[in-house]
Amino acid sequence: MTKTPGAFEIKDVDLAGRIGRLHTRSGVVETPAFFPVIDIYRQDLPPDMIREAGFNQAITNAYLTLKRFGEKAAEKGIHEIIGFHGVVMTDSGAYQMLEYGEVDVDQETIIRYQERIRSDIGVILDVPTGMASYEKARESVYATIKRAEEAVELIKDSPIVWVLPVQGAGYRDLVEASAEAARRLAPSYGMLGIGGLTVYMEQYDYLTVVETIHAAKRILPGGKPVHLFGAGHPLIITLAIALGVDAFDSASYILYARDDRIITDYGVERLDRLEYLPCTCPVCSKYTPRELLEMSKEERVKLLALHNLYAIRRAIDRAKQAIREGRLWELLEEISRKHPAAYEAFRAFKDFKEYLESTTPYSKGVVRGLRLYGEESLSHPKIQLYRKRIEEYARGRRTDRIILKPYPKGGDECPRSQPPGEALTAYYTPYLGIIPEELCGTYPTIHFNYPERRVPKAVVEELAEYVAGFIKTHYPGAHVTVEDGEGWRLQAARLIRERLGLQDQ
Repeated sequence: MTKTPGAFEIKDVDLAGRIGRLHTRSGVVETPAFFPVIDIYRQDLPPDMIREAGFNQAITNAYLTLKRFGEKAAEKGIHEIIGFHGVVMTDSGAYQMLEYGEVDVDQETIIRYQERIRSDIGVILDVPTGMASYEKARESVYATIKRAEEAVELIKDSPIVWVLPVQGAGYRDLVEASAEAARRLAPSYGMLGIGGLTVYMEQYDYLTVVETIHAAKRILPGGKPVHLFGAGHPLIITLAIALGVDAFDSASYILYARDDRIITDYGVERLDRLEYLPCTCPVCSKYTPRELLEMSKEERVKLLALHNLYAIRRAIDRAKQAIREGRLWELLEEISRKHPAAYEAFRAFKDFKEYLESTTPYSKGVVRGLRLYGEESLSHPKIQLYRKRIEEYARGRRTDRIILKPYPKGGDECPRSQPPGEALTAYYTPYLGIIPEELCGTYPTIHFNYPERRVPKAVVEELAEYVAGFIKTHYPGAHVTVEDGEGWRLQAARLIRERLGLQDQ
């Protein structure tokens, strides 16, 4: 059954990331999705090769199309003009406004033109913020809100999925004001966007990017897909997916190629500095850096652009699989070590705790164990959700005697020594904190792994602080026995006793 353009179905979720299906009149886009930019003036990589690389959606510029083709594009349709017969999104010319200060077109003209060229997804003529002063940023926010309000009547009953961008990048209060307006106007739009961040991404200021996304997403309605304009590197795409961004676009794949640069998992590298190519895509599997450098510029650009698209697709597919498995946090921990900017941005995720906990499912049908690595793993939303569950348990379980045991070695056991009695027997363990014996076997008490022999000192100290605080809060005055063992178990037991004011047992 064909659904109305703009219908959005969410199929799976982990953290705030989701796999979804966005319906357009030219087909369905599975999200998260990347829209490669097709340059209306110069396209070095043929559109059919973009589709062969696995991209059934692309974006081009309606304003530049108007300038070059005029009514010819309306007669033929944008799909025929650019030679791409999948889902086509068109930008309104706002990026040109950011680059050159203004465009000689009004909003109604560019909206009607996008309708006449039969775009599948269109963008209103917003006013992007970019890296601006507070006053300029504020002007861009309220100008965009005004245009979004004016566009409501223009786009009513349109078969195009219309995008309303959020502006104010770099200023939290402005982003929030823009997002509040977008939430109010959301029923009239099929998609929401976050704009003005391209310059931050180009400068690897990923911290500002994730803080802006978080400020917007925590306000925007969850039932609408969200597009991040100008995101073209695997690192920021993965971070943004985890915060709930559903779609991306960029010309990075072709711009880097023209400059003999290739996208890697850890950054962007110049071809002449490489002896080996970093992946097993069709390009990297067939050529060496030297062979590529010896080619004609035209052929080399085409192949490097193709590689760059494969690098972006691989990142999105990895994120989708991580969502399916409930391992998106673990993927973030992995990619955060690939570049200092990614690490700095990931560290900020602990400040997004409330938002991520509200979107993260506690467990899924197919149980996957938690992989815990270092101090950052303490902020894993599923750890925090487990601890909330234990707090609820404690409120209904009274006792005046507590026996604390170290979690058994091996990481796959949580034995019950006897039926529940008057004494509360519980295991203390890094990351989860405390496991009442009565809950042994429930998720995730036997579904987690961590570096057993080298638990970071900060994690052991946090364990002791958490366990002692848990007992003081829920069982003040209880008689507590703390058993110990070797390694982190001995250190943790001593710290727990110290914080509880117990003599060494």
